[in-house]
Amino acid sequence: MKLMDTQGPTYYGGPRFLRVIRQFDEDLPQYIEFLELRKAQGKSTTRSYYYHDLLFELDEGTRVRAVCAFLDEMETADGMAEPVSEIRKLIGGGTLAPTANIPAEAWNADRLNDYLGQIDAAIVQPNYERAVGLSYTCLEGFLGAFLRAKENRDIYPNEIIELSKEVKAYLKKTLAEFPDEVLNGVTQSAYAVDRSRNRFSEAHFANEAASWLATYIRDLVNTQIRLLLHFM
Repeated sequence: MKLMDTQGPTYYGGPRFLRVIRQFDEDLPQYIEFLELRKAQGKSTTRSYYYHDLLFELDEGTRVRAVCAFLDEMETADGMAEPVSEIRKLIGGGTLAPTANIPAEAWNADRLNDYLGQIDAAIVQPNYERAVGLSYTCLEGFLGAFLRAKENRDIYPNEIIELSKEVKAYLKKTLAEFPDEVLNGVTQSAYAVDRSRNRFSEAHFANEAASWLATYIRDLVNTQIRLLLHFM
């Protein structure tokens, strides 16, 4: 709210705020109608109050996505990278790598954004096992989409380790000059995500360990997808 109150590129008046929220709640009325409705219901029309109410009327996963949409707009303004980063860290550890957007022809972008929102929400709840499970599903789905986009064949692997090996093999064939250490990260990340999911099923972590592991796995998945997007 402090950033939204600052005159300049990050300032959000009512109409601008509603424009962003309307991406996540299509039934939201236009600005004037919305204020009249608030008055009729005896609710405050002070911005900080109805901004809070609008956000908390969204379910948790959608609310995280909405906050990230505001942050995505704010961080393009001069001098906003650091304060926006700090806010991201408050959202369950923050998505420190940029949010990846998957081309629609490869994998639906809304699907990935929904996963990232759900993962962040699971970390906030906290439900670290669910966050790691969702990260596994997200990376496995994208690796499969990458192969389908690059190789036209009848049969593809159906689990994360084999998918990562084939993605790495494809990249080594087409990017011979690329450092092996970077390409090795594709399979190493898949092993890390797979092992972390299995460990959550086998053992009970202390909350602190579970928190940093879930946050690290979320960021690892997001970063690997960002890398592979360069080669789509």
